[in-house]
Amino acid sequence: MGKFQRKTKDERRHEIMDAAKRVFIKKGYRYSTMEDVIANTSLSKGGVYQYYKNTKSIMFDIMKEGNFTRFLKTEDIIGKFSSTEDVFEVMTQIAIAKLFEDIPEKKLYIMFLSEIMYDKETEKLFYKLESEGHSYLIKNLESIPQFSSAKAESEKKVALLYSRIFNGILIIYELLGDKNPFLENQKELHDFIYNLMKKIIS
Repeated sequence: MGKFQRKTKDERRHEIMDAAKRVFIKKGYRYSTMEDVIANTSLSKGGVYQYYKNTKSIMFDIMKEGNFTRFLKTEDIIGKFSSTEDVFEVMTQIAIAKLFEDIPEKKLYIMFLSEIMYDKETEKLFYKLESEGHSYLIKNLESIPQFSSAKAESEKKVALLYSRIFNGILIIYELLGDKNPFLENQKELHDFIYNLMKKIIS
């Protein structure tokens, strides 16, 4: 019989996060409780509460992990377009990849955003995530010779405007079942995002 191995703190935290993802997607973030999450883990109630006191703190960690995952995926996209000198095209491809990506975390992100209307603390958490995401993107793009991180930082307010416009597009894409306006007009969507990028960075 094999020797029992205790899970590391990181493994236990990720078990809780994975359980929460399943619960949130099934029941909806707003209607999920800590008891729901605990029931979907191998941990005791005390074991779960040792890491998280409420579903909000779990969701925030899920969103933070999503930010870092997006950073890694963006690195891959930049690598595929390393031969291009058009930084606007690279940024457009990053945005389009995020929009059309079919992953459950996008639904969780929409749930998280919807809570901002009802909860000021969630709004504050969003601003932290937004700032972190912007820093990750700057770090991604610094590998492109034509990109000026100093200029991007000086125009952070404009970059935030772009980010929030894109979030609006993402929300509509995820919420509505009819995705044909996006799928059937991909060139127009590409050109819209490309010109927006050019306006922000030029």
